Amino acid sequence: MDISESVEALLSSKALVIEHLYDRLFESRPDLRQHFENRDMRIQASMLTVALASVEAYYSQRFPATGHYLKVLGNRHFHEGVRTEDYAAFREALIGTLQEFFAETWDQPLANQWHEALDLAIETMMEGYEI
Repeated sequence: MDISESVEALLSSKALVIEHLYDRLFESRPDLRQHFENRDMRIQASMLTVALASVEAYYSQRFPATGHYLKVLGNRHFHEGVRTEDYAAFREALIGTLQEFFAETWDQPLANQWHEALDLAIETMMEGYEI
């Protein structure tokens, strides 16, 4: 399995993978819950699923429009008070959740692809902090 196949599996899954991610994130960083207090977490989960598809697309294809989307997303996070150091906790929660979800097919190459894709996406989102 590669990162593209894993995103496809996430998009077609009925499992509450993304919702579990937030449980994991808030367990490790309860202070981050403040960013989600007035959000419908079902909608948030859907938005994150779309964002993960964009992360994969940017990693695999480097479409300029996808890069622009990530910068705009970064700018939005900036204005919502998300600090650059908060991304590491999110990244680790996401990797842990993906590893758990893909237990039997999770391997080092897939882990490496996700780490690289998330690093690239976060770096691009940080450019949005300067817009």
